[in-house]
Amino acid sequence: MFLLSDYINLNNMMAKNSNRRIKLHENQIRRQPYDEGKNDHVSSRPTVCVDGHDHWTNNMKPTASMSAEEMYRYLHWTNSTSCQLAIDFGLRIVNDIKLGASDGHKAVCFDKHITPDFGNCVVYSFGINNEWTFDEAMAQFGCQVYAFDPSMNVSAHDRSELIHFYDIGLDGQDRLHPTKGWRMKTASSIYEMLASRHGASTLIDILKMDVEFSEWDAIPEMVQSGFLADKVKQLAVEIHFKADDPLDVFRHRVQILRNLEATNQNQVGGGFVRFSSRPNPFLQSPVQVLGNREGSIGLELAWYNPKYY
Repeated sequence: MFLLSDYINLNNMMAKNSNRRIKLHENQIRRQPYDEGKNDHVSSRPTVCVDGHDHWTNNMKPTASMSAEEMYRYLHWTNSTSCQLAIDFGLRIVNDIKLGASDGHKAVCFDKHITPDFGNCVVYSFGINNEWTFDEAMAQFGCQVYAFDPSMNVSAHDRSELIHFYDIGLDGQDRLHPTKGWRMKTASSIYEMLASRHGASTLIDILKMDVEFSEWDAIPEMVQSGFLADKVKQLAVEIHFKADDPLDVFRHRVQILRNLEATNQNQVGGGFVRFSSRPNPFLQSPVQVLGNREGSIGLELAWYNPKYY
């Protein structure tokens, strides 16, 4: 992956390009139309390795019949070739030993049409916890960043000219948090609240989410309401599990992601295309459903909306 500095250097070299996008090589491989008769590992339709074979198939098992191992293979599936150029925002060196970030870095697809416009982009960033690397990197790119976190005991304020903070949490409904008392809202309600600031028809170039399990309430609401399909070009989420979660909890959460990616007309689906999946190296643990083998209980996933690709 490119780093932000790589892109900025490249962008400076291309200053004459008025829309300041990356020009992809004219011989670049383009995404091909989906063919029902083929196993296509770069399909926009979700795929998973099943029956112990090391190939991808579009004939996915129902989630209810997937084993823990199959669900983990699905979660780790990158589908990385669906995005020709992905850039990490907020990546930094931790302890000078290995690459990593403290809940900071996110993958952003920079393919033509889906890429955010330099200096003219909007980011929603849910879950900060005083880790601003992603937000500051997006602001350095020229995006207006709307950041949200009710847990920091900080009132709403402008952190900078481009970063605007709100002490609101993301949820599947408008309410007060049942145990913390935080003000929680759906993405649709937050968008309506900010419409006078960023415009009532503005597209969100990147919606980033690291909300410590609230993603499992927020994502279904955003899919079912149509908010994701209508308003969001790219989605980057850290998903979370507990090491002792039973199998039915894993299946429920995997189904939420499959609904996000679903393109079947008989399903309520978002049709989002995954292009990145990476385990959080700081969230590894013996996992009960894997027979207490080491596994990821936190993964960074990223998708784009094919409507804008």
